[in-house]
Amino acid sequence: MTSLSSHFLRMCIGPMADIWTFLTQRIHSQRTVKKIRGNLLWYSHQESPEAVRRRELETALGRVQAEIKEIDLSLELTEREAVAQDMAQELMLKQIRDAQGKALLLRARAAAARRQHRGLRDQTQRLRGQLSHLQEIERKAKADVAFGPPTPMPLGLEPDVLQEVTRVCTLCSHFLQALLSSHSDPRTLTTQEDLFATTHRQWFSETEALMTSYPPAHILGALEHLASRQTAELQMLTDQWDEEAHRLQLEGVSESPGLPSLTHLIQEGWQAVGALTSKRGPLLQQGQALAKRFQCLMKEVEQRVAGPQEVCQALSLGLQVAALQATRNSLRAQGQSLKEGTERRQQELWELQAKRQRILSWRQQVEETQERIRVLIKGNSVSKSHLQKSPGEIQTLVQRKVVPATGAVGLQAQNLLEKLDDESQWLLALELNPLLRRHPGGPQPLPAILPSVHALHPACPGSQNLIHLSQDLGLPSSKAPEFLLHQAASLRQEWLFLQDQLSHRRGILMRLQGDLPLGPSTQELLQIQKSEEKKQREHLGPILHRLEKLMDQGLNRIPQILQAVGDWWDQPGQNALPEELQDQEGLSLQQWKLRWARAQGRRA
Repeated sequence: MTSLSSHFLRMCIGPMADIWTFLTQRIHSQRTVKKIRGNLLWYSHQESPEAVRRRELETALGRVQAEIKEIDLSLELTEREAVAQDMAQELMLKQIRDAQGKALLLRARAAAARRQHRGLRDQTQRLRGQLSHLQEIERKAKADVAFGPPTPMPLGLEPDVLQEVTRVCTLCSHFLQALLSSHSDPRTLTTQEDLFATTHRQWFSETEALMTSYPPAHILGALEHLASRQTAELQMLTDQWDEEAHRLQLEGVSESPGLPSLTHLIQEGWQAVGALTSKRGPLLQQGQALAKRFQCLMKEVEQRVAGPQEVCQALSLGLQVAALQATRNSLRAQGQSLKEGTERRQQELWELQAKRQRILSWRQQVEETQERIRVLIKGNSVSKSHLQKSPGEIQTLVQRKVVPATGAVGLQAQNLLEKLDDESQWLLALELNPLLRRHPGGPQPLPAILPSVHALHPACPGSQNLIHLSQDLGLPSSKAPEFLLHQAASLRQEWLFLQDQLSHRRGILMRLQGDLPLGPSTQELLQIQKSEEKKQREHLGPILHRLEKLMDQGLNRIPQILQAVGDWWDQPGQNALPEELQDQEGLSLQQWKLRWARAQGRRA
């Protein structure tokens, strides 16, 4: 009451006396008087240390709000950076997959190019072999071969081509002999067929070797020389045979020098038939005479034999039996001879059919062989005609297809290697150890109690930790809410962690720039990419998941901080006044805010 009376006394006397007199004379409303009185009390209270402290708290609160906004902005920037990093990682993975696909495509193209190169190389080698062979044959064709006179010479003095042609002709004669040989026993047919096939294969292989080893002109000359030699030998043998035949004719011995012709055989057959026909008449007459004589003899026997009728009948029956037996024996002998002739003719027919079948098959094989020989000769002539321009065509083909493709493939491979090298630097710069040093989660959220501005007072229990933390963060002493301090501490930890990670990455980047080998191979880059993907799957995934949980916790705690600051801000200013002033009626909260703003404007 004493302090209150002193205030009234000061308002009523001194400089305020005129104002008080004016108010008491002019204003009769008790409510207006109370407002004016409260304003006067507020002006006097505004100059007190508590008002100064309150203004400082308001200033600190503004700074806290600004810092909260900055923290929100930093969190938003961090989220954007995380999203950008995720997008960069996805883009990098996509580029790696594209690089892998391109590498696979390049490997497939390289394999196809290698196959084409091998095919062209084989064709080139084959053409070179054919060229060298044809050149050798051409060189041999330019040399003249002297076959000598058409008389047999010693084996060592004959040319090689003549010896080979002679050997091939000998094999051909053996083949024809095997073809025309008779097969009396059917059990040896398989062996004879195998011998025939072996002889034919040997003759055909020797013929092909002869055609590919010597020029056609030399082979033709050797054949002509061999034919002339054989002709001379045949002429000599024919002369000897004619001399022998003439000598035998002179001696009266006629021998057929050779097989008769078909006309001669037919004439001889008709002559034999005519002779047999001419002999048949006398034989029939002789048979009739013998039959008459037999009848006469039978009559004489019947006349001479005197006896009963049965004896005569028995005698005639005995004679008939003897005649029938003779006829039977004759017919049996004729049947046996006919059977033997039939078997002999059947065996000859079977042999002729077998020979005919072999001759037909051999003729077909000969036709096929001749066709192949004609095709081979035609192909050799075509190859020989195109042989001069084949190297140029091959070179042109290589220059047109292989060389441009090789350059493009090499350039694309070099570009891919450079891209993989650049991307590998980012992959190698990604260090996971700093992410493992820190365990996300942070401190547990404090209970939602009303924060106190007196929490930093030394006498407050547990204030030492908050004081040290406030000093470390450089916060003013009036900024005391526990939620803000813990949030600031958490953000500072995040900032230190990001700073540590940035410095660590810079160090790794500098070390890699100095130690990274130049030009790694594609296989090494693929192995590095696989190992990095494996590391990211094992370590980076859970850590990023925990970081997301931490960010979610921070975002969930922001409304609590804002609610706490709002609760503290919405407290009426009368609660900060002395107790004796709280009993008096004062202004509303909006009026007090307006007065505070005006007072701050005057001081400014």
